[in-house]
Amino acid sequence: MPTISAPATKKTTTLTVAVKCRRLSERERGQDIVRVNNKEVVVLDPDLPKDYLERIQNRTKEKKYSFDYAFSPDCTNLDVYVQCISSVISGVVQGLNATVFAYGSTGSGKTYTMVGTKSDPGLMVLSMHRIFDLIEKDKSSDEFEVTCSYLEVHNEIIYDLLEKSSGHLELREDPVHGMVVAGLRCIKVHSADKILELLNLGNSRRKTESTEANATSSRSHAVLEITVKRRQKNKYRNQVMRGKLALVDLAGSERASETNSGGQKLRDGANINRSLLALANCINALGKQQKKGLAYVPYRNSKLTRILKDGLSGNSQTVMVATISPVDSQYHHTVNTLKYADRAKEIRTHVQKNIGTVDTHVSDYQRMIDNLQIEVCRLKKELAEKESQLSIKPAERAADDELSWLNILSHEISENVQERINLQKALFELEEANVRIHSELQHLDEAIAKHQAIERDEAVVEALRARRQVILDNIRDNDEAGVNYREEIAANESHRCELQDMIDEAISNNGNG
Repeated sequence: MPTISAPATKKTTTLTVAVKCRRLSERERGQDIVRVNNKEVVVLDPDLPKDYLERIQNRTKEKKYSFDYAFSPDCTNLDVYVQCISSVISGVVQGLNATVFAYGSTGSGKTYTMVGTKSDPGLMVLSMHRIFDLIEKDKSSDEFEVTCSYLEVHNEIIYDLLEKSSGHLELREDPVHGMVVAGLRCIKVHSADKILELLNLGNSRRKTESTEANATSSRSHAVLEITVKRRQKNKYRNQVMRGKLALVDLAGSERASETNSGGQKLRDGANINRSLLALANCINALGKQQKKGLAYVPYRNSKLTRILKDGLSGNSQTVMVATISPVDSQYHHTVNTLKYADRAKEIRTHVQKNIGTVDTHVSDYQRMIDNLQIEVCRLKKELAEKESQLSIKPAERAADDELSWLNILSHEISENVQERINLQKALFELEEANVRIHSELQHLDEAIAKHQAIERDEAVVEALRARRQVILDNIRDNDEAGVNYREEIAANESHRCELQDMIDEAISNNGNG
């Protein structure tokens, strides 16, 4: 299993927010109050025409919003995918993380957008095919490995949708990979059809119920995660790029008065609303963070928000698809969805490639050293045999030189190999230290935000900030050292090639003589 450590370079980007309005269904009675014009969404006042006084006083409920993309009811899932999802998916095979999630009230078309139908496949299906198309068209000699997992969060309990009778799974925070679900099954796949088969299997196990608001209402949040590992091989090391795509179909917020639910359905609806409220609070806090500075973000209030943490503010290119209903009876749900989508435009994420090398265990060090020492012994033996055959030394060689030309080359080869071992070991250890430092920095940022939110002792905050500055200085120094190590390794390899050419030339000349 490779250890992935992120490089120092980061690209800051904002969440891409798209709005998709569904069609009016045949059973819905009411007027269409949503208008989509290019990137603008207008929600008309659902009330009867105002009287003259209210009109001149501008007492209207009409709302107007602008987003990165806006799709009218005539647009298909493919239109949404091509315009705002396709470019994000392309980065996954290059080691970038991506998150796509649909947000909206129950019955607004989230599951239709993410899963779709045979005639109009959803974003999940289109994204799978795109990943395997990119791998198939790749012209490099890199090796690809694609794995897939599918989970649901129901009543704040995580279940594995790829296991027939999944027990409760625990959510844990890993310093390298972020949020990890312990015991979640990851299946290696070789085609989009295989993932589609797993997706259909998982959807058949997903909790759904019929309510008055939606005949097939999702009662859980579902997360399909596709991981692409790309191995770049050269003679001395394996480089691994690890891209992760999270496709999230959220359950919809609902009002008990609209669904007429009772008993377990009512409790399920309350839990869905609680987790979606936690998500909305995180979106609010992250939006404020960009406008007013550091703010406490309550990720731990729900398992859903902990799972989406990377997608909301971490290392991920994220697209939020807000789905809305055009019917006037859903006015308040529509405006609330658009309000949170508008705030999400302010959220920034920090995108960077996930690049790493093979695990730096003692056994790996030993294997690398053993291989290099075997190479040294082979070269020494070859040089000794050829040296005994050489009758003429170069004219410029000093007469009192105790070492022959090939002995000098043999000695330099040994030193070159030892230097390479030391440089690679130092770089491995530096990357491990960086992982620990970044983890501590993340915890410090959360602690500072939490103390500021509850207005505790300012001295504690100052001490935490001082420690944070020390860590930032360490990160900067380590980044500079890492660049220097990589340059020295490149120079070492160049010198090795020169020495090998000299040896080959000497042996060739002796053979011709």
